Amino acid sequence: MKAMTISNDDAWIDLKIDEKMNEVVAERFEARKLTIIKDNMNRTTDFTEQVVISTTATLALAAPSIAPRELWTSKVEFLLSVIGYVVDLGNVWRFPYMCYENGGGAFLVPYMIFLFLVGIPMLYLELFLGQFYRCGNIALWHRITPSMKGIGIASFLIVTAVTLFYTTIIAHAVFYLFSSFQKVMPWSLCSHTWNTPFCSERMHPNQTLHQEISVSNETSIDDRKVSSAEEYYNIYMLGIDRSQGLTDLGYVKIDLFLCLIAIFIVMYMCIYRGVKSTGKAVYVTATLPYVVLIILLIQGVNLKGSSYGIAYFLKPTFKKLKDMKVWYSAANQIFFTLGPGLSVLTTYGSYNVATNNCYYDALISVIANFAASFLAGFVVFSGLGHMSYRLDKSITTVVGEGASISFIAYPEILATFKYPTFFSIIFFLMVINLGLDSDFGGLEAMYSALSDEFPLLQRRRKSGMFIMCCLLVLACLPTVTYGGNFVVQFLDRFSTGPALMFVVMMEAVAASWVYGIDNLVIDMKNNIGFAPNYFFRFAWKILCPVIVLSLMVLSFTYSDRFEYGTYVYPSWSIICGWCMNTAFILPIPIFIIYEFIRNSDPKKSFKERLFLLFVPTINKRRLKQQQLQLEHTTSSSIADV
Repeated sequence: MKAMTISNDDAWIDLKIDEKMNEVVAERFEARKLTIIKDNMNRTTDFTEQVVISTTATLALAAPSIAPRELWTSKVEFLLSVIGYVVDLGNVWRFPYMCYENGGGAFLVPYMIFLFLVGIPMLYLELFLGQFYRCGNIALWHRITPSMKGIGIASFLIVTAVTLFYTTIIAHAVFYLFSSFQKVMPWSLCSHTWNTPFCSERMHPNQTLHQEISVSNETSIDDRKVSSAEEYYNIYMLGIDRSQGLTDLGYVKIDLFLCLIAIFIVMYMCIYRGVKSTGKAVYVTATLPYVVLIILLIQGVNLKGSSYGIAYFLKPTFKKLKDMKVWYSAANQIFFTLGPGLSVLTTYGSYNVATNNCYYDALISVIANFAASFLAGFVVFSGLGHMSYRLDKSITTVVGEGASISFIAYPEILATFKYPTFFSIIFFLMVINLGLDSDFGGLEAMYSALSDEFPLLQRRRKSGMFIMCCLLVLACLPTVTYGGNFVVQFLDRFSTGPALMFVVMMEAVAASWVYGIDNLVIDMKNNIGFAPNYFFRFAWKILCPVIVLSLMVLSFTYSDRFEYGTYVYPSWSIICGWCMNTAFILPIPIFIIYEFIRNSDPKKSFKERLFLLFVPTINKRRLKQQQLQLEHTTSSSIADV
C-alpha cells in the first residue's frame, strides 16, 4: 500500500479547486478556441470518468502513513491482545455486582441489547479505522479531517487518567499476592496488631469478637462488627484510617509504592519492544484468567450454599426493567468493559495489515468478553452463596460494591478452602493478569499517539517508554498514600463517564457523517473484501450517536451523592471532578475553532467556511485528482488546436 502524505497547505489548496479552476481556464484559453475545446472534451468525457472512478479506490486505499509501522507477528497474538484488553477487572467484580443490583438475570436483557447496538458496531469501527490508517489515535482523526484531531487528544487524556488509578488497583493485587504465601491467610484472623476490638473472624466456626471488647447489648455488637478481611484491606494494606480524606492524604505508603513500581517494571519489560514483545506476553496474560476461573468454578460449585448464590445471580426480576437506571447501568457496563473511545482498539488495529478481517475479530472479542463476565458471575456468586450459608445472612449483606468483591469478600472465601494458599495465589495472579492486559493497551495507545506526533519517540522507543513509565509512576504517587483510595475512587468516578461517552459519540459522527458512510463502506469493501451490512451502517450513523447522547443525559440525572465508606466527598471535590471531566473533551471544540480560524478565507461566506471545515481529507484528494485529470485533458485539447 503506497504511502501518501498531504501537507496542510495542500489540504487548503484543495478546498479552493472549484474557484481556481474557472480562473485558470479563463486565463489560459482565448474565446475563439472554446468551442473546439468543448468538442474535444465531449469525446474524452467517458475516458475521464473511467480514470476518476478507477483512481477513487486507489485514493481510498492509499491511507497515509507517517513511518513504516511494525506488524503483529501473527493473527493469534493480535486477537489475544484485543481479548485481553476487553476482558478486564470489570468482568470479575463489576459485572456480577451489576447483575444482582439490577434484577439478576433480567439485567442480561438490556446488557445484550446495548452489546448488540453499541458494543459490537463501535468495536468493529475502531478496529477497522486503526488498521486502515495505521497510526495512533491523534493522527488517525487528523487524517480523516484536521478539525477532528481533538477526538484523539481527548481520548489520550482519558486513557491517561484511567491508567493512573487502574495501575494502582493492580498494585493492590500484587500486595495480596505476596501476602498469600502463608499457610493461614492473614486477612482471616483478628490476632494482628492492626486489628480493632470490633474485629470478627466471621467465616470461622465459633468465631467471636476480639477478647478486649465487652458489651452487654448483643445487637450493638452485631452492628459494630467488622470482618477481619475488611480490616486487613482498609487498615493494613491501605492505611486509610490514617487519612481524613482528600485534604489529608498522608504520607506515601512504601510497600504499596514498591508494588506499584513492580507493576510498571513488568509492563515496561513486556511492551518496550512494541507489539513483538506484547504479543508474546498475552499468550499468558490473556489465557490464564480463563484457566483460573474454571478452576475456581469447579471448586466453588462444590461449596455448601453455592447453588443459592448462583440462583440469586441468575434469577430474573423483570420489574427492575421498568427502572431506566438499570438500562443506564447496562450500557455503562459496555463502556467499562469493551473500552470504546479509549484509543486502545484503534492502536492495536494499526499494527495489522489493512486487509485483515476485523469483523470476525470484533465478534470473537465480544463473545470472549461476555463468556468471561458470565463465568466470573458463576464463580463469584457460588462463593457468595457459600458465605451467605455460613453466616446465615442474605447475599446483599455480605458483599459491597466494586473492589470489595476482589479484595474483601472473595479473599475471605478463599481463606476457608482446603488449600487456601494455592487458591489465593492463582486468584490474585488472575486479577493481576486481567489488569496487565488492559494496561498494556493503555500504555501502547498513549505512546503510539505521542510517537506519531513526535517522530523522535519512534526512533527511541526503549528510552521514550522508560521515561513515560517513570512519569506515570510519579503521577500515581497520590494514589498510594494513606488516603490514596480516596483519589482512586475520585478518578474512577470522574475520569470516564460523560466525557468518554461524548468521545464515542464524536467518533461515530466523524466516521459516518464527516468522513461519510459511503467512503467508509468503499474502504471496507476494498480492504476486507465485503461491505458492512445495513445494520452496521445504520448503527454508526444513527443508533450509536443517539443512544450515547441519551446516556450522557441520563448520567447527569443519576448523579447520586458521592461517598466512599463513611467518607462523604465534599462539594468542592465534586465540582472539580466535573471540571476535570469537561476538560478532557475541550480539545474537540478547541481544534474545530482553531481550524476554522487558521483556514479563514475572506472570499468565502461564514456558511461556506463552516461547511468546508468538515470536508474529509479523502474528498479533497479526489477533487485534486479530478482537477489534475481536467487540466491534463484541457492541455491535450490545446495541443490539438
